[in-house]
Amino acid sequence: HEPLSTLDWLQAQGSSHSWPLPQALQAIAAAECGVVVLLNCAETAGALLQQFAPPVAGHKKAMDLRTYGLGAQILTALGVKKMQLMASPRKMPSMGGFGLEATGYVAAK
Repeated sequence: HEPLSTLDWLQAQGSSHSWPLPQALQAIAAAECGVVVLLNCAETAGALLQQFAPPVAGHKKAMDLRTYGLGAQILTALGVKKMQLMASPRKMPSMGGFGLEATGYVAAK
């Protein structure tokens, strides 16, 4: 999860995340097991304000693939091997190189 600073905590409309953080934490607490990994991506004030800008047709936010590597290293250190991701289905680059396997995706309720 890349926190969107105050937007996550305020549950602002239009969040780019599949799951707002409070609901993700509740779902994981109710599950048999789970992990939340928060990645600090050094959000600037400009990037925060950009979250409120109207979306541009056909333009998706570029994902920094370095965050996948950081998250994968954390999950590996915690002993995670197979996981269901609380996210929209997408290709997860290089996860196999860390011994991680995404076995499915859990949609937000």
